[in-house]
Amino acid sequence: MSFRSSLYHSGFKLSWKNAFSKPLNLTLNLLLFALGVALVSILLLLNDQLEEKMNNNLAGINMVLGAKGSPLQMILCNMYHIDPPTGNIKVEDAAAFLKPGHPLIKRAVPLSIGDNYLGFRIVGTDTSMLSLYEAKLEKGTSWTKPMEVVVGSTAAKTSGLKIGDRFKSSHGLVRDDNLIHDDAADFVVVGVLAPANSVIDQLILTSFVSVWDVHGDHDHDHEGDDHDHEGHEGVHEEGAY
Repeated sequence: MSFRSSLYHSGFKLSWKNAFSKPLNLTLNLLLFALGVALVSILLLLNDQLEEKMNNNLAGINMVLGAKGSPLQMILCNMYHIDPPTGNIKVEDAAAFLKPGHPLIKRAVPLSIGDNYLGFRIVGTDTSMLSLYEAKLEKGTSWTKPMEVVVGSTAAKTSGLKIGDRFKSSHGLVRDDNLIHDDAADFVVVGVLAPANSVIDQLILTSFVSVWDVHGDHDHDHEGDDHDHEGHEGVHEEGAY
C-alpha cells in the first residue's frame, strides 16, 4: 500500500513538473480546452433556444388547411410566416372547419395574408390568434373595427409604431415602397402586444374585413409585379387538436 501511494505521488509530481516545464504548451492546451468547453456550451444553449422558439411557434398546431401546393411552403407560410402563401381557398370551403364544436377540431384560427408594412406581415384573423400564442396586450386594446391593428412587440419596436399611429400597407410580403396601397384607407394602431417569444411578435394583426377592404375596391395592376392578388388574399386555416 505504501509502495502504491509512493508511486502515485511520484507520478503526480512528475506530471506536474512536466506540465510547468513548458508553460507555453500548457497555456495553449488550457486555452484550447476552455474554448472547446465554451463552444459546446454555446451550441447546447443555441439548440435549447431554437427548440423552444420552434415549439412556441408551433403553438400546439396539428394541421394546416390551405390551397393545393407545397406542404412545406404551407407550413412555412402559415406557421412560421417566412414564405409566400400557396394561394386562395374560398371562405365557404373553410367555414365547416371554423364552426365551434367541430368533433375533430378543438380550435381553428383563420388567416388571410397578402400585405406588409416595412416588411412586417399584416395578417387578417380573429382574436383567437392571440390566445393561440398566449399573447397579451402591453398597451391599448384589441381591434374591434375594420382597419384597426394590433402590432407585435418586435414589429412595434423596429417600425416605431405606437398607439394612434396610421399607416398604409404595401402589396406582397416583401417591403417595396412602389407597391403601397395609396388609394386605400389607413390602418390605425390600437394595441401593442407584450413579447411572447414567438412568431406573433413580428406580425401586425387585424380583422379579415380590413384585408378585404384594402383590396376589394382598390385592386390595381402593377407593371412588372410578380405577385398575384388572388394568390395572396386567401383564407388560411390552422386547426389545433
